[in-house]
Amino acid sequence: MISNKKSILALSVASALVLSGCFSDDDDNVVVPPPEPTDPVVVPPESSDPLTLVISANVVDRASNDIVPSTIRFLEGGAVSSNIVNVDGNAITSLSDDEGAFVFTKKDGAELSEVTIRVSAEGYFSKDFTVALETSGDSTAVNTLLPIVAKTGDDVSDTTVEASVGTDGTTTSEIVAETTGKAGASAKIPSGVVLQDADGAAISGAVSLNVSGADSNSSAAALVLPAGLNAGNDSGNILQAIGVSNVVMTAANGKKVKKFSSPITVSMSIPAGKKVNGVEVKTGDMLNLRSHNEDTGVWSAEEQMVTVGELNEATNTYNGTFQTDHLTFFAVTRNEPRCDAGVIINTSGASVPNTGLLVTMQSSDMGELFAVTQDGNTTLLTGPQSSRVRVSATATASIRVFDFSNNTWFQSNGEIPVCGTFDTPLTNPVTLVSENVSITATCTNDSTVSTPVPAAVVRYAQGSSSRRAAGNAGGGTYTLSDMVQGQTYTVSVKPRIANATGLVTATITADGTAETINVPVTCSVVTGA
Repeated sequence: MISNKKSILALSVASALVLSGCFSDDDDNVVVPPPEPTDPVVVPPESSDPLTLVISANVVDRASNDIVPSTIRFLEGGAVSSNIVNVDGNAITSLSDDEGAFVFTKKDGAELSEVTIRVSAEGYFSKDFTVALETSGDSTAVNTLLPIVAKTGDDVSDTTVEASVGTDGTTTSEIVAETTGKAGASAKIPSGVVLQDADGAAISGAVSLNVSGADSNSSAAALVLPAGLNAGNDSGNILQAIGVSNVVMTAANGKKVKKFSSPITVSMSIPAGKKVNGVEVKTGDMLNLRSHNEDTGVWSAEEQMVTVGELNEATNTYNGTFQTDHLTFFAVTRNEPRCDAGVIINTSGASVPNTGLLVTMQSSDMGELFAVTQDGNTTLLTGPQSSRVRVSATATASIRVFDFSNNTWFQSNGEIPVCGTFDTPLTNPVTLVSENVSITATCTNDSTVSTPVPAAVVRYAQGSSSRRAAGNAGGGTYTLSDMVQGQTYTVSVKPRIANATGLVTATITADGTAETINVPVTCSVVTGA
């Protein structure tokens, strides 16, 4: 502490007095005054303790992998998480970022291996993700992507209608929002219905009704489906969605309509040819319905069933309708045998880089992202875990293996079987280099005083790609691993020291040459008094 440095300074002066015998001259008994300490003294800043876990989570566009301005919320066990903190140790339940690149950690002593993150962004489907809070090997960093789907894609639909209700929250006329095509969905609110918030209070005035859908014959429906549909499912079967619709109604003040005084009608598209219990869906069938609670992240079985209507020959889809008294994300579901063999990726060819690779499994049944951190056989999922991401015994998916700079290392030719072991011969498309960066804090009030910064959070990125957390090599040195040689990277440094000027950024070229980044700090001053 600074007070200790001041005490040491004073002690040094006192010791000098004792050792010199009060500085008396033995020859002529003339008293010589003691030397005055340099005054004032600028003291190097003190650093926080290094973090043992840093989560760098990036919200990215599913198609481009570019980061997206967004907001995330943390959920745990169906409630707001109390175990997530920012890198300064302050408790947080949500974060917003103009880039969509988030960094956080878990509370000291928290026995939490994963957390549910709900992502929302303008123009995108909101989605829940399950994020691991554990590192591999000696690393202290977890780098992950949270891919979300834009509402403007070919296999999705989206529309919003504006309306107004009476002062008591009652609709004076029917409110209808409807999309068409293979991703068609709709919501119809009759006149005379009272709009209510989550607590049952009436919502009045201007409102907007938003309806979104996705084609369940493409990967879109699986990609927009919030995580957790099979949470706690140990039946040996898995739930898969064969039709989805998301309905959101919002008042002018931002408050969401959650309930209705009497039921409304919601619909979704169900592709022809989809099978339930081995039999193709047909007009008149009654199918199971599940709903997702965005406030808790929990899926629930609905009592009402979905009625399958007439076949639309133009789109080759059925219109599934149901009535409900609440709004959320809805899915028509079926049961399929679980993949008990597990999902195992067998890599060959090029070596997996130090920071690992990412694997997407994408089909009409699933849209999942995994990390590969070693060569050879890597188990992405055990048999029991297969239900969590809706992998059936006969599942197929398109496989892509890529790095954090979005370079493709493997791409399957269409969909391949993924239950069991599948091969991915890797080809490294780029030359990767790593280099160290030394972070030094220099006092703005005395540039000759500086100190290493051993507890910073350092992240780096190429252009608009995801931000990776650098490895902490100790002593104020950080390792930027697996950068594309010759490319320009932006390095951001959160020093985690008192009186720093804030986040520091620098631009480097990936060439393997060690770099130094200086952090300006207003340092404390002590005197000998």
